[in-house]
Amino acid sequence: MFDLQGYEVSILNGAWLTVQVAVLSLLLAMVLGMLGALAKLSRSRIAKAVATVYTTIIRGIPDLVLMMLIFFGGQILLNNSYMASMSG
Repeated sequence: MFDLQGYEVSILNGAWLTVQVAVLSLLLAMVLGMLGALAKLSRSRIAKAVATVYTTIIRGIPDLVLMMLIFFGGQILLNNSYMASMSG
């Protein structure tokens, strides 16, 4: 069906990179989730308010819309002439 001979190393490298990204994403999500939970349970009104506003906004945006905002917003940010002049 598909001729994949010669691509074994590339496929294995890609699979390993995928596992690494997944594990790092999980760890980052756990840390951010714990920080958000601590903020919501804290006695500080400011921390509690920030955490409440954040969760209300994030829960109110559908996942697909959020992914599109990140994708297209990142493209706009990366193609910005100001950012290009500052980096080069």
